[in-house]
Amino acid sequence: MYAECYNKRMQQEKEDMITLAYLNSLWTIQWLGKPHQQPRPLKEILAHIGKKQEPMTDEEMLARVKAINAMLGGEVKIIGGQ
Repeated sequence: MYAECYNKRMQQEKEDMITLAYLNSLWTIQWLGKPHQQPRPLKEILAHIGKKQEPMTDEEMLARVKAINAMLGGEVKIIGGQ
């Protein structure tokens, strides 16, 4: 019973932290004057908490890293003459 209550409390704390971060991101988007850039709906984000995720394949991980790199304005450098 104690473990069950503890798990519920930890779940609620996690949801509270995510909600706070979400609201902070909305405020930041408004402050920067970019209201057209909305994050995913909060209910959708909270629905995924606690669900076990499948590990990414190497190709999926590389695609995610490339997308983040491009989003942040990074550049690709080829090392070793490839």
